[in-house]
Amino acid sequence: MSGQFVEIGGLRVDISQFDFSNTSSRVSDIRSANIILITLVVLVVSLRLFARAKFVKRVFADDILIVIAAVFTLALASTCIAATQRGLGTHIWLLPMDTIFDDVKRCILMLLVCQILYALAIALTKIAIISSYLRFIQDRSFRIFMYSTLFVTVGLLVCGIFVTIFQCNPVSGAWEFDAKGSCINYVDYLYASAAVNVFTDIVLCVLPIPHLWKLNMPLRQRVVLCVLFAGGAGACIAGIVRIAYLDALRVLDIPYQSVPSLNLSVIECSIGIICVSVPALRPMITRIFPHTSRATQSSMPSTKPNHSRSIPLDSFTSGHPRTAKLRSDRDSDTRSLKRLSSVEEGLSPV
Repeated sequence: MSGQFVEIGGLRVDISQFDFSNTSSRVSDIRSANIILITLVVLVVSLRLFARAKFVKRVFADDILIVIAAVFTLALASTCIAATQRGLGTHIWLLPMDTIFDDVKRCILMLLVCQILYALAIALTKIAIISSYLRFIQDRSFRIFMYSTLFVTVGLLVCGIFVTIFQCNPVSGAWEFDAKGSCINYVDYLYASAAVNVFTDIVLCVLPIPHLWKLNMPLRQRVVLCVLFAGGAGACIAGIVRIAYLDALRVLDIPYQSVPSLNLSVIECSIGIICVSVPALRPMITRIFPHTSRATQSSMPSTKPNHSRSIPLDSFTSGHPRTAKLRSDRDSDTRSLKRLSSVEEGLSPV
């Protein structure tokens, strides 16, 4: 294959793909985006913990998981900012010639660290979502799906860390330009893992909705619960958009071209944490805006029998044991979800 080669630091480099007239920089984009996301994550998670401690008087497993996910997300964002000191966001031909290889090596190392932090943050966020689902939805089929999704999420996390670290033999081949050995096609792996990641996002966003929508609740209450459980849709969208930028990681100008996918990784983790945490702020909001609490109480579905003119389906099927089991599961889910709504709004103790 033809190309324009120059020798830098004893290595022949193909510079035919470089546009030396392009002096644009993405350093300010990295810093501003990550500073904003760090601020939002710290603010929302802090308010979540305050609302739990002050009004609900209890911290759940999903709260702890979200805090850990937030720690990894903050580490990811901070690493992105720190990497700008090693050339991240700058075209490779604009880096100082005497330190270009050291800068690119360190930049690639920091990008690998970012990939591991991203895998940890996004997995822990999903595990927190699954934990909250399992607390309140008792339907057996749904729980099997959730445990299956949990298995896939943990498997993807372990696989992601392993592949990122051991993508080359020797390991240093991932960032050493003159290392002898072989490497897998890491970008192809990122495509595969991103596709599985988006699939689990969709499962977690969509699967609870039928269980919520079929409940005998006022429309407003059902909408609130659907938003509560499907709040991670924003992270799903960020994950889909991120896939479109992965191919840019194949080029030599990786300090500059990796920025969009890297920023979207931080955005995906941050949006996931924020969307999952916002419903937990409801107890605090109902104290600040008491009319919201009163309106919700007035719209809470009654536990008394329904004496409407419609003929209940139970009157046709009450003698069938399977129907009784389905009705029992439905009633159990209804009680749990009503209680969830009250707890999240600060209307009843845990």
